[in-house]
Amino acid sequence: MKIGVIADIHGNAVALKAVLNDFDKRRDIEHIYCLGDMIGIGPNTNEVLKILFARKDVSMITGNHDEAVWHF
Repeated sequence: MKIGVIADIHGNAVALKAVLNDFDKRRDIEHIYCLGDMIGIGPNTNEVLKILFARKDVSMITGNHDEAVWHF
């Protein structure tokens, strides 16, 4: 089984879309793991979360930036 691994997206929806597009073109990646820091620095935090939560093939764990936001 081949997997994709992404991390430290930090609200960069443009980069996330590019990476996911590359994964989708491969057609041999069965699951994608996001290793945290999805939000925090870039301008498109909401869009990044919407993209990730909409996919059935993505599992996520929280990173330190994600944790910092959840604790407000």
